[in-house]
Amino acid sequence: MSSGYNDWITEVNAALKSINMSMDDWQPRWPFDFGAEYKAGTTADYAAMKANRFWWLQQNKSLKQDCRITSNCWLPNGHQGACQPAVEPRYRSGDYVKVEFPDETTGIGEWMWVRVTHCDEEKQLVFGTLDNQPLNDYDGKVELGSRLAIRYSQIRDHKKATEFTKQ
Repeated sequence: MSSGYNDWITEVNAALKSINMSMDDWQPRWPFDFGAEYKAGTTADYAAMKANRFWWLQQNKSLKQDCRITSNCWLPNGHQGACQPAVEPRYRSGDYVKVEFPDETTGIGEWMWVRVTHCDEEKQLVFGTLDNQPLNDYDGKVELGSRLAIRYSQIRDHKKATEFTKQ
């Protein structure tokens, strides 16, 4: 990988060491995809936090001490307070994602905004409501307000609701 990645992973390692988590101890047992985090533009500190939570989740599962309330909670069984997901969803309720909709007749796709209701990180799916009036005819399958499930691979842009301004 590039020197950019090497510098980044050095920062990740330093962040992990600052919380007494050794990458050398945990990564061989439960590999965390640092390469994907680097490619996604995740900061070194945030990647370290995600790895830490991932490793604790894996350890708790291996000891059969994982949270029984939420499958993605990294805290041990019987923890106090709210569950904490090991992986924060990339897209949150109220966010907007721009999605490419292919036109099977012309082959020219149309890009429209979908307002996110929730997402499934594991399955890489966003669930939401179409927030545009389509220009193309989709035989009544897609229209303003349609409830949709979108693959992450179809998403071309992402914005928080606060990023849109009134004109």
